[in-house]
Amino acid sequence: MYTHKATKGFTLLEMMVVIAIVSVIMAVVLFGYSTFSQNLSLSSAIQEMSVAIRQAQTYGLSVKESTVGASKFSAGYGLYFTTTDPSNYYIFADANNDQKYDGGANCASSGDCLVEKIALRNRVTITSLCGTVFGGTTLVCPPGANVVGMTVVFLRPNPEATIRFINNDNTFYGGTFQTGKITVSSQQGRTSFITIENTGQVSVQQ
Repeated sequence: MYTHKATKGFTLLEMMVVIAIVSVIMAVVLFGYSTFSQNLSLSSAIQEMSVAIRQAQTYGLSVKESTVGASKFSAGYGLYFTTTDPSNYYIFADANNDQKYDGGANCASSGDCLVEKIALRNRVTITSLCGTVFGGTTLVCPPGANVVGMTVVFLRPNPEATIRFINNDNTFYGGTFQTGKITVSSQQGRTSFITIENTGQVSVQQ
């Protein structure tokens, strides 16, 4: 006589347990990847910003001609950071020597030259600008209630940086500062910092 033997399969409960375990593992992996991706984006952004600062310093010290063929060698070179355009920052030639980025695209005696507009990628943005006055020990973020921008300018023959802050009406806030600090953040709220000293020293904190 033929005897049929039943084969044992997964019960509904067992399948639900397996799905739950797989879901937990996937959640851990995806969370780890998200954290890694955020850290990588911030690290890349802050390193590129550090290189841009050194590039402006090199331009300022090497007597780079602000407009090819125009014989203009007296311009300082700097960077402009602003919380009103948090996804970008600017390298510029300070053609009118006012230590401020005027937004000009073409070099002229009355304005500045845009050397490069650098975009922060992967939704990283500038979220805070801080400063320390000369002789002070406290970093204030921002230095004034109306501060929305910061310029860092290098002018030969000195390697030192001139750090100044800009109000929302495009006027300077106070005089020159000893320290400027920029905070960049990911979309999820993770942060990194870059600090610029008036001596020209640049430090990165990730």
